[in-house]
Amino acid sequence: MQENTTPPVQIKAIRDGFLLVPSPVASFQTIMEFLSQRLTESHHFLKRARMTLDLRQRPFRAEEVRELRRLLLEKADVELVQVRLGEDLRGLLSWAAEQLAVTLSVDQAHQPEAQPVVVRTTCRSGSRFESEADCFILGDVNPGAEVLAVGDIIVFGNLRGIAHAGTRGDRSARIWALSIEPNQIRIADLVAVPPKGSRRGSGRFEVAEVQGEMIQVTTL
Repeated sequence: MQENTTPPVQIKAIRDGFLLVPSPVASFQTIMEFLSQRLTESHHFLKRARMTLDLRQRPFRAEEVRELRRLLLEKADVELVQVRLGEDLRGLLSWAAEQLAVTLSVDQAHQPEAQPVVVRTTCRSGSRFESEADCFILGDVNPGAEVLAVGDIIVFGNLRGIAHAGTRGDRSARIWALSIEPNQIRIADLVAVPPKGSRRGSGRFEVAEVQGEMIQVTTL
């Protein structure tokens, strides 16, 4: 697949889990095959996550939603908790909510959501990256580099610079990385500086999140 080709389904990090956005032109079979591959590849990252399905541009039949929900559970123990529908599907809400046992919401404002920023390189000293949504770093964040995001920060590498998630005060924002050893991390109004020489056991991923009034780092 070429880099500029839109995938059959996109998985985006949101405040309380992940958002699943199917392509409006891909067939259901293509969407399911692609999603199955992604769930297999990202099993440890997505395991036991909460998923929202966005059907505002690509409606599914009820049996297709049920099939997709089974795939999420079987492949990565992911729970489908919400389905977003367009305004023209309002009449289906009460029936679908009962049949699918999920929460459904209707998009009324049709306001465009801020798009995540994807940085496809290592963030070197002196560089600064900002996002109005989530920020994905496909590399390391070196000492002296800064990453700021209104939403989550997800680093597919080692975090050793400065990371500030939830820049507009959202304490539910999180910072994810293969290794969190930063100069400083911030979530909303809270600041943390991990102690030098203190390393946790190796894991697939580490996540920094607010617990109580402190930022805690957990190994997954």
